[in-house]
Amino acid sequence: MKLGEMRPIGPRELAEHGIHYLAGSAALSVRERTPGNIILLAMRGTSTEFRIDTTTARPDHAVFAFVEAEALWSRNQDEPWLQIESGLVIAAPGMVRTVRCQGSWRAAIAFVPREAMAMFVPALPADAQIFPDRRLLDRAMQNFIQGLLSADERATAIERYAVEQLIVEMSGAILLDRAGATLGHGSPRAVLRDKAMAVIAQQCGDPSLTPNQVAREVQSSLRQLQLVFAEAENSVADEIRRQRARLARTLLVDSRYDVLSVEQIAKRAGFRSPMSLRRAIAEAYNTTPRALRSQRRT
Repeated sequence: MKLGEMRPIGPRELAEHGIHYLAGSAALSVRERTPGNIILLAMRGTSTEFRIDTTTARPDHAVFAFVEAEALWSRNQDEPWLQIESGLVIAAPGMVRTVRCQGSWRAAIAFVPREAMAMFVPALPADAQIFPDRRLLDRAMQNFIQGLLSADERATAIERYAVEQLIVEMSGAILLDRAGATLGHGSPRAVLRDKAMAVIAQQCGDPSLTPNQVAREVQSSLRQLQLVFAEAENSVADEIRRQRARLARTLLVDSRYDVLSVEQIAKRAGFRSPMSLRRAIAEAYNTTPRALRSQRRT
């Protein structure tokens, strides 16, 4: 299909994404749109059973699925069926399950490159997680995906780029927002780390942001905060540098900022010098600012 074009797809095309239609309603409806490296699906139907293996079909993609069903069951291989709740599913390594939907159901799914997700958290969740509690951001992303897939217009190049960036940013923010529950099971220490990472993500463009300031923002001692980050094999300073590298990369691959020099990009991303920017980009992405811009233009 052409990039940015919305199209209805059938079981054969759906299987290319690792979702195999096993049984159920003939009224199954699936729409697909591919802005850049993102794959978006909107699905709906009545009682249906699927075999899902995105790890084989899309090995480089994380899965964000927003599922609403009257009743939902899941199992892995020969395990017994387990009833699960509807909600947000985050499967950073991909998903291998058989899923049975009973009654009316719908799902909005985003396949997002795992490399892009690694920019937001120090470690991706090792297993798929289901979050039945719905939050503002994941509802907004669900509505955004469904809106994109309910429109027949073909996206322009600028629109495809904008959609891809927005989906990556929303997915990363959701992952960051849920990281405490995913990586630390909601413990007080994980919640503290989650709050600190949110502060860093929001303020990394400020060159005056320091580990001490982050500790003050989350009402913790610096020593306690460093210990919490050390549990995740990270440090506050490393996370600040990583988030600044993520911000700089976003600016470098955005054509709207081509008028800015590398020195100006460094300042906007919170670095005190272009050399600091180059070192952080090399460490995070094994490349250079100039190469990032050249690759995007190519």
